[in-house]
Amino acid sequence: MKDPLTAEEHNNLGVIYEREGKHELALREYKRASAIDGELVTPIVNTGNVYLKLGKYKKAVKYYKKALKKDPANIEAANNLASAYIETGENLEEGLSYLLAATKLQEPVPAYALDTVGVLYLKTGDRGKARKYLTEACKSASGSEELKEEIKSHLAELGEYEGCESEK
Repeated sequence: MKDPLTAEEHNNLGVIYEREGKHELALREYKRASAIDGELVTPIVNTGNVYLKLGKYKKAVKYYKKALKKDPANIEAANNLASAYIETGENLEEGLSYLLAATKLQEPVPAYALDTVGVLYLKTGDRGKARKYLTEACKSASGSEELKEEIKSHLAELGEYEGCESEK
């Protein structure tokens, strides 16, 4: 019997399952989407996202790298690959390399990606570049108080307590 759903519809169904916390069903739908259309990058990234949420970092990394092989400018895949490396404390330089490459292909660079670059520099000991990217992230994060609070916590690790004020 022919599958009545398109790859995009399977991906969208996966997003719904993922939002409901039904991770196994989400993975099934993302994998079905990829099986139907192997060129579609979004379900590959989404598969990585589910594994990242589940703390299965090696599997998450596998899917993010697969997505980046197809689309090196995919900022979500690069950002989340870097986040997986930050969580494990491994391959920070590699995560930085992928994320910087993706940010060069993006205009404007999303604030969350600038924050992740800043955290990577912080974790690798380059406090000057960490400060530069975190400050830039803060300026770009207008409208997202949650992200600003996260950036502020990273700036605080540098001893910076001013310059990223909330709009409250």
